[in-house]
Amino acid sequence: MTERIKLPFRITLLVWLVLIFTAWNGVRLATGLMWRDTLATYVAYPGPLYISLTGAIWTVAGLFWLWSFWRAAIWTRVVLIGAAGLYAAWFWVDRLLVQAQMRANWPFDLLITIILLAYIAFVVFDPYNENYFEKRGL
Repeated sequence: MTERIKLPFRITLLVWLVLIFTAWNGVRLATGLMWRDTLATYVAYPGPLYISLTGAIWTVAGLFWLWSFWRAAIWTRVVLIGAAGLYAAWFWVDRLLVQAQMRANWPFDLLITIILLAYIAFVVFDPYNENYFEKRGL
Protein backbone atom coordinates (compact mmCIF):
# COMPACT_ATOMS: atom_id res chain seq x y z
CA MET A 1 0.00 0.00 0.00
CA THR A 2 1.39 3.39 -0.93
CA GLU A 3 1.69 6.08 1.66
CA ARG A 4 -0.44 9.19 1.11
CA ILE A 5 1.59 12.34 0.96
CA LYS A 6 0.22 15.23 3.00
CA LEU A 7 -0.28 18.32 0.89
CA PRO A 8 1.38 21.48 2.17
CA PHE A 9 -1.11 24.31 2.83
CA ARG A 10 -0.01 26.42 -0.16
CA ILE A 11 -0.36 23.46 -2.50
CA THR A 12 -3.79 22.72 -1.00
CA LEU A 13 -4.85 26.27 -1.89
CA LEU A 14 -3.46 25.77 -5.38
CA VAL A 15 -5.41 22.53 -5.76
CA TRP A 16 -8.57 24.37 -4.70
CA LEU A 17 -7.82 27.08 -7.26
CA VAL A 18 -7.48 24.46 -10.01
CA LEU A 19 -10.67 22.78 -8.78
CA ILE A 20 -12.59 26.08 -8.92
CA PHE A 21 -11.41 26.83 -12.47
CA THR A 22 -12.20 23.26 -13.53
CA ALA A 23 -15.72 23.50 -12.09
CA TRP A 24 -16.19 26.94 -13.67
CA ASN A 25 -15.29 25.56 -17.09
CA GLY A 26 -17.41 22.47 -16.49
CA VAL A 27 -20.36 24.80 -15.97
CA ARG A 28 -19.35 26.63 -19.14
CA LEU A 29 -19.37 23.32 -21.03
CA ALA A 30 -22.75 22.27 -19.59
CA THR A 31 -24.25 25.67 -20.32
CA GLY A 32 -23.02 25.61 -23.90
CA LEU A 33 -24.56 22.17 -24.43
CA MET A 34 -27.85 22.51 -22.57
CA TRP A 35 -28.66 26.10 -23.58
CA ARG A 36 -27.29 26.01 -27.12
CA ASP A 37 -30.57 27.11 -28.75
CA THR A 38 -31.00 30.05 -26.39
CA LEU A 39 -27.34 31.01 -26.70
CA ALA A 40 -27.51 30.79 -30.48
CA THR A 41 -30.51 33.14 -30.43
CA TYR A 42 -29.27 35.75 -27.97
CA VAL A 43 -25.50 35.52 -27.78
CA ALA A 44 -23.34 37.23 -30.34
CA TYR A 45 -20.42 35.66 -32.17
CA PRO A 46 -18.85 33.09 -31.66
CA GLY A 47 -21.83 31.30 -30.13
CA PRO A 48 -22.50 28.11 -28.19
CA LEU A 49 -20.01 25.91 -30.04
CA TYR A 50 -17.14 28.14 -28.90
CA ILE A 51 -18.47 28.20 -25.33
CA SER A 52 -18.82 24.41 -25.25
CA LEU A 53 -15.48 23.72 -26.91
CA THR A 54 -13.44 26.02 -24.68
CA GLY A 55 -15.30 24.76 -21.62
CA ALA A 56 -14.51 21.18 -22.59
CA ILE A 57 -10.83 21.90 -23.25
CA TRP A 58 -10.27 23.66 -19.92
CA THR A 59 -12.37 21.14 -17.98
CA VAL A 60 -10.31 18.23 -19.31
CA ALA A 61 -7.10 20.17 -18.68
CA GLY A 62 -8.19 20.95 -15.11
CA LEU A 63 -9.03 17.30 -14.45
CA PHE A 64 -5.61 16.35 -15.77
CA TRP A 65 -3.91 18.83 -13.40
CA LEU A 66 -5.95 17.62 -10.45
CA TRP A 67 -4.94 14.06 -11.30
CA SER A 68 -1.27 15.08 -11.53
CA PHE A 69 -1.52 16.77 -8.11
CA TRP A 70 -3.04 13.61 -6.68
CA ARG A 71 -0.20 11.55 -8.17
CA ALA A 72 2.36 14.13 -6.98
CA ALA A 73 3.96 13.79 -10.38
CA ILE A 74 7.35 15.42 -10.78
CA TRP A 75 6.27 17.17 -14.00
CA THR A 76 3.22 18.80 -12.37
CA ARG A 77 5.17 21.97 -11.60
CA VAL A 78 6.25 22.57 -15.18
CA VAL A 79 2.86 21.76 -16.64
CA LEU A 80 1.08 23.97 -14.09
CA ILE A 81 3.22 27.02 -14.87
CA GLY A 82 2.69 26.54 -18.60
CA ALA A 83 -1.03 25.93 -18.18
CA ALA A 84 -1.50 28.98 -15.95
CA GLY A 85 0.18 31.13 -18.58
CA LEU A 86 -1.91 29.59 -21.37
CA TYR A 87 -5.13 30.04 -19.42
CA ALA A 88 -4.33 33.70 -18.67
CA ALA A 89 -3.40 34.30 -22.32
CA TRP A 90 -6.60 32.61 -23.53
CA PHE A 91 -8.67 34.64 -21.05
CA TRP A 92 -7.25 37.94 -22.30
CA VAL A 93 -7.36 37.01 -26.00
CA ASP A 94 -10.98 35.98 -25.49
CA ARG A 95 -11.72 39.22 -23.67
CA LEU A 96 -9.94 41.50 -26.16
CA LEU A 97 -10.61 39.80 -29.50
CA VAL A 98 -13.69 37.58 -29.16
CA GLN A 99 -16.01 39.50 -26.86
CA ALA A 100 -17.84 42.38 -28.46
CA GLN A 101 -16.81 45.11 -26.04
CA MET A 102 -14.43 45.68 -23.18
CA ARG A 103 -16.12 45.67 -19.80
CA ALA A 104 -15.61 48.46 -17.31
CA ASN A 105 -14.05 46.10 -14.74
CA TRP A 106 -11.02 45.17 -16.87
CA PRO A 107 -8.49 46.74 -14.45
CA PHE A 108 -9.82 44.50 -11.67
CA ASP A 109 -9.60 41.45 -13.95
CA LEU A 110 -6.03 42.36 -14.87
CA LEU A 111 -5.08 42.75 -11.21
CA ILE A 112 -6.62 39.38 -10.30
CA THR A 113 -4.84 37.73 -13.24
CA ILE A 114 -1.49 39.12 -12.09
CA ILE A 115 -2.10 38.13 -8.45
CA LEU A 116 -3.12 34.57 -9.37
CA LEU A 117 -0.18 34.10 -11.74
CA ALA A 118 2.19 35.44 -9.08
CA TYR A 119 0.72 33.09 -6.46
CA ILE A 120 1.03 30.09 -8.78
CA ALA A 121 4.64 30.97 -9.59
CA PHE A 122 5.40 31.49 -5.90
CA VAL A 123 3.98 28.10 -4.92
CA VAL A 124 5.55 26.21 -7.81
CA PHE A 125 9.03 27.69 -7.35
CA ASP A 126 9.01 27.66 -3.53
CA PRO A 127 11.87 25.35 -2.42
CA TYR A 128 9.73 24.05 0.44
CA ASN A 129 7.19 22.74 -2.06
CA GLU A 130 9.84 21.07 -4.23
CA ASN A 131 9.92 18.24 -1.71
CA TYR A 132 6.28 17.45 -2.38
CA PHE A 133 6.70 17.34 -6.15
CA GLU A 134 9.86 15.21 -6.00
CA LYS A 135 8.49 12.48 -3.72
CA ARG A 136 7.26 10.34 -6.58
CA GLY A 137 6.58 10.56 -10.25
CA LEU A 138 4.92 8.50 -12.92
